[in-house]
Amino acid sequence: MTRTVTSEPDRLSKIRLYRRLMFGCILGGVAAALGLRHLGYPVLGEAIYWVGILGFFAVWQGTSLTLFDERDVELERRASHLTLLVVGAVGVLTASAARMLPRFTDYAPPSELTGAFYAFAFLFGTFGVVYLWLRYRP
Repeated sequence: MTRTVTSEPDRLSKIRLYRRLMFGCILGGVAAALGLRHLGYPVLGEAIYWVGILGFFAVWQGTSLTLFDERDVELERRASHLTLLVVGAVGVLTASAARMLPRFTDYAPPSELTGAFYAFAFLFGTFGVVYLWLRYRP
């Protein structure tokens, strides 16, 4: 019996290679940036960080293969939905606790926490605007 030769395994291995390379660029850039900042080279660390980001986009846009398909889109949709649910629930509970804590104890949360709560509120406000725009656009 003779084997049928297909290019599919080669295509899939190339997709896996490019995806690993993309995320390797990001992880390598972040790791190098953190290490360089720790060693006292913050500007070089930031430059390496951006090289990693640009490397990600160069690999993503520089290949003729489709690296992400509908399964990836569905996985990202589910992950973002779950993330918004968890962060929203934790944010509501934490913000309420931070507002009430000084009323019942001698501890007051740091003022930086207020900025973080405003950032989360901005994130969810942006989500709401984008959601409504996508839902009701003509």
